[in-house]
Amino acid sequence: MIRVPWRGTAAVAVLALAGCASVTPVEPPETTLPPVFTNANNDSNSNSIEANSNADRSNAISANRWWQSFNDTQLDQFIAQGLEQNYSLQAAWARLAQSRALWRQNASGQYPDVNLSLSKSRAWRENTTNDLWSAGVSTEYELDFWGRVSALDDAGRLSALATHSATRTQANTVAGQIALNWFGLIKEGQNLALLQQQQARVSAALQVTQGRFQRGQADVSDVWQQQQLLESINADLISAQGQRDSYQQQLAVWMGRSEWLSAAALENSELRTYQTQSLPQLDITPLTVPVSALQQRPDVQQAFFKLQSANASLAAAAANRYPRFTLSASYSGSDEDLSKVFDNWLANLAGGLVLPLIDGGNRRAAVAQQRAVVDENLAAYQQTLLDAAQEVQQALTDERQSQALVVSLERQLALASKTEAFQNNRYRKGVGDFLALLNAQQDVIGLEKQLLNARWSQLQNRIQLYKAVSHGDFSEEEASS
Repeated sequence: MIRVPWRGTAAVAVLALAGCASVTPVEPPETTLPPVFTNANNDSNSNSIEANSNADRSNAISANRWWQSFNDTQLDQFIAQGLEQNYSLQAAWARLAQSRALWRQNASGQYPDVNLSLSKSRAWRENTTNDLWSAGVSTEYELDFWGRVSALDDAGRLSALATHSATRTQANTVAGQIALNWFGLIKEGQNLALLQQQQARVSAALQVTQGRFQRGQADVSDVWQQQQLLESINADLISAQGQRDSYQQQLAVWMGRSEWLSAAALENSELRTYQTQSLPQLDITPLTVPVSALQQRPDVQQAFFKLQSANASLAAAAANRYPRFTLSASYSGSDEDLSKVFDNWLANLAGGLVLPLIDGGNRRAAVAQQRAVVDENLAAYQQTLLDAAQEVQQALTDERQSQALVVSLERQLALASKTEAFQNNRYRKGVGDFLALLNAQQDVIGLEKQLLNARWSQLQNRIQLYKAVSHGDFSEEEASS
């Protein structure tokens, strides 16, 4: 076991306040986590942690453009379109632009405020009218002795970083949902093809049973049971077609393609490719995730930046209880002739001090409130980190179980297929029992469905695992990624 220190992006900036105003940096307790998360069975290898830490890097889960590991060019195109066209992601980018604009507003306090004024007035006295032009330049600047202005700047910057992390989370969600719905469409295409094969096999068996019944070699109940089995497959076909349409509609929503919501959209050349594709074959190998991957997760970084922002706001609230020093200067003049305004000028330089005396405890309460916000965000960060670790380990556990289930179902289906072929041959020769044949048929049909669903579940688990370790920053990949 190792400890995850508060370092790197998880290091709180020290905010030093002059005089008697100071804020202690937030240092969360160290969280004990395993060095490596893996889907290997630790019981079978006592040295699994050491072995996995030195495992081939090909078994490590990539945090970059993880969908490219499926080698599906159509999926790559869909996700690229979705990252540009998804409306929820566009809204997230707009929120990021707002947050960055607010940061610039906070940062503006570090610079002098310069204003230019120009006015014209007219005065009437008896029969005399006088015009007077006035112009001036003024500036004001706060001397940041207590770090209030810089703390506000830090709070705005860190809040923008937290919003950027939220945007990366949304990008990862968009990529994951497009992948799930595209592969779901492919899975239902395979399911429809499988059901049609089963329908053809059961129909052929029904013809044999009807022939034997007509010759008096079978009971009418045998025919009814075959017809019932055939009808159950027809019902599954109806359900599969509805599920296929649902995946298509979800894909349209996540990609921002409203024209794909119609039933006729399945005739689109891009969507029709699902009919000829199969679910990707996944490697059955131990997968490893280093603990450092958790710190790259956008939700963990968002929680961290929110904590930092709250700490900076606490520093600003504390500094707000102390005197505020300002410098102001102006240069102005006035004259009846605009060109001579600054011939008769007046310059002014002043220093100001604002010292809060009595505010009914307002500033003290603001500090206490902001300190509670820091405590809240500290607990939220620790909970987010634990949730991230649990999500990754659960995804790896599901990965291991789904891999084992697929292997077991493949073996069961191979044996059931042999049994069905044997019983079908005996029945055609008139020496086999119909009930044994029917049970064998039902076993094969059931196992074929289970195997397809298990492979689909394995693919879903793999996508969930990829999402669980992805940083979501797909726009700034290195060429080697």
